[in-house]
Amino acid sequence: MHVGYIFGCEWRPLAAGVDLFFLISGFIMWSVTAGKDMKFGTFLTHRLIKIVPLYWLFTVIFVIASEVSPGSFGNFLSTPLQIVMSLLFIPYYGRNGDMEPALGVGWTLNYEMFFYLIFALSLLVRERYRLPCILVALISFVLARELPFHNAPFGLFTSPMLLEFAAGISIAAWYRSGRRLQSGVDLLLIALGIAGIALSFIAPPEGGFARVVMWGLPAAVVLVGSLSYERNGSVRHIEFLKTLGDASYAIYLSHLITIGVCKYLFSKIGLERWGVPLSQQLLLAAFTFLASMAVGLLCYYVFDRPSHDFLRERVSRVWKKRVVTSALLLPEST
Repeated sequence: MHVGYIFGCEWRPLAAGVDLFFLISGFIMWSVTAGKDMKFGTFLTHRLIKIVPLYWLFTVIFVIASEVSPGSFGNFLSTPLQIVMSLLFIPYYGRNGDMEPALGVGWTLNYEMFFYLIFALSLLVRERYRLPCILVALISFVLARELPFHNAPFGLFTSPMLLEFAAGISIAAWYRSGRRLQSGVDLLLIALGIAGIALSFIAPPEGGFARVVMWGLPAAVVLVGSLSYERNGSVRHIEFLKTLGDASYAIYLSHLITIGVCKYLFSKIGLERWGVPLSQQLLLAAFTFLASMAVGLLCYYVFDRPSHDFLRERVSRVWKKRVVTSALLLPEST
């Protein structure tokens, strides 16, 4: 979607990818913890290791780039306090009135971190009660939006988009039960979901419950259809797509910076976005898209995966030392 902004295009329905992302996040969190003795601290530590290093890196890069060449990055200048709040996942209203951190795409991570905290707390109860507890918690937060509070954290903590995480968890519980849709019905659901999202080309939602209905609900239909399509044995394994999936977080965080650099280069060589024919616009958009993929993959292999592996190994060593120390301190049985 952001690639289109170079040429002044509003490809709003593609923003439904965020809603699908929230659904998948709920699905994955439930899938990787169900049936396991996952601890509160272990879960949060693994999530922080995955999210924080790359996010902090690109936030710093984006802030520096915005200071050096503000026009290429949409004049997204932040105060020192806002930068600190961004790094700590504390939501705030920026100068333009939107609830976005210094690195614009990081607004989704504010939702993710809040969801991770709620999910981690659910790990403190028995597994048989975990699903209803987390669903009740998420729905209760959304219902609390009717309370007379008006600030950025409250707006995030009570956003209807939290229902998409709840839907993802529910879909995961359904999927783990071994159920699936009949062959043919799965493809029909995928087509209906995509068609539902495409309708927002006519009247895109502004947010709130309208977004959940117009984008979240069709995205959930696509997810259910896709899972059934895979379980029906219709999906062929493609290694490159798996690699793109592994690198998706790096691609997501880096693409705004890549787009800004491409925008700057296009202006320097005389390819102004309003002054080129449509065919050339499409060519430049394709170049920018491929550049975003390439930069994201590079970041994944150079920084994201190595830092993730390094930190997980260090944390694992610390935990093992604590276990050994605790065992040595226990009194011997007589």
